Amino acid sequence: MWGIIATWRMALEGVGESASALAAGSAATTSVVDAVVAVEDFPFYKSVGYGGLPTENGEVELDAAWMDGDTLAFGAVGNLVDIANPVKVAQALGRQRYNSLLVGQGRENGR
Repeated sequence: MWGIIATWRMALEGVGESASALAAGSAATTSVVDAVVAVEDFPFYKSVGYGGLPTENGEVELDAAWMDGDTLAFGAVGNLVDIANPVKVAQALGRQRYNSLLVGQGRENGR
């Protein structure tokens, strides 16, 4: 059994596509990341991803976290700049043995 929910209207399309993928047998971790990427890639949403509002320095700084509920693997990033899909970085960090959380200057070393 599976389920996918979102708390914001802007995620509706990504959630719908991911729900269909889940119903077709896609892995939950892949489907959730795909739903978040759909929101991050949409330029008119001003709170996340591509359309995120810049800081006073003119940079869009993004955060993301990812966790696999079966294995409890996790990854998280904070203060990413010039990365289109921080959720993909967080997911990749979840596969690492070390450095599963990168923030600020530490994120530069993790690229």
